[in-house]
Amino acid sequence: MKKNIQDRIKRWLLGLQFLAFSLPLVAGQPSEGTMHPDTLYFTLTDANNMLFHVLLNTTDALDLFFDTGATELVLLHESIKNKTSLLDGLESGRTQDFEPLVRSCSLKIGDITWDSLRVFPASHGPEEADGHFGWDLFKGKIVEINYDEQYMVVYDDPVNVPEGYERLPIEYSHTLFCITGELKIKSQRMTDRYLFDTGFQRALVLDRELRQEKGFPQSLPAIQETRLTNSTGEVFINRVVRIDRLCLGNLCLQELPAQLIETPNPARFKTHILGGELLKRFNTFLDFKNHYVYLKPNGLFLDDYANNRQ
Repeated sequence: MKKNIQDRIKRWLLGLQFLAFSLPLVAGQPSEGTMHPDTLYFTLTDANNMLFHVLLNTTDALDLFFDTGATELVLLHESIKNKTSLLDGLESGRTQDFEPLVRSCSLKIGDITWDSLRVFPASHGPEEADGHFGWDLFKGKIVEINYDEQYMVVYDDPVNVPEGYERLPIEYSHTLFCITGELKIKSQRMTDRYLFDTGFQRALVLDRELRQEKGFPQSLPAIQETRLTNSTGEVFINRVVRIDRLCLGNLCLQELPAQLIETPNPARFKTHILGGELLKRFNTFLDFKNHYVYLKPNGLFLDDYANNRQ
């Protein structure tokens, strides 16, 4: 029983680090060009992570990245031990991967505070971060992400999304959220779901089972081989190929690298994965009220991809 619960928690929390019909948004609060009280500033790292300075329990300063491919608050063991007071006064200072700590905490980012959050320890994560927080902190809200100016705005009320954004329905699966995309390789077109995963640092991962189902061509030449590690320390060796085009609605990216995963999907369900190196190319609204993603190409749209550099 305990093992089943732990496995379920791991499925909820795992984000790659190397995871109803409703009305559209209506006019309301301003967005672009006007700073909202709930504006949070981040640094976009070289590894494509959105890194936020946060306070834990009002006193402990940490750097956490925003991982839409995960839920809950996850902190590295060393950061828990050396940068927080979460273990003070406890008989045992030992922590286990993804076993929630007895002591809950508050989390403050900018002027927004969350209370009574569970903390899940993990062994692995980006070097520049002490851990991450998942998308579920924003359930029922609308989140604007501006990569050009490196800020996030959290709205409780409806917002007026500016013109030029492509609207895509959200599909929720296994506590995470996906959008639909279409791969184009020569004459083939393959439509599938894509996990929206800012915690994965590269551009695109293509699921093995979905590739087999859609007859993905086996003859594409490899341009690289990559070694990726997730938050449990699992290592994935992937062959990288170049894709002609990926379209998200009417927005299409050309000549982008895709990692062909040959092991079970770290997301724990059948889905392709959009990572931070691709998602940073779009200023974004995540509408968790009405269940849509809005995307608009930004100043990073034409940046080169790391896997394209020989």
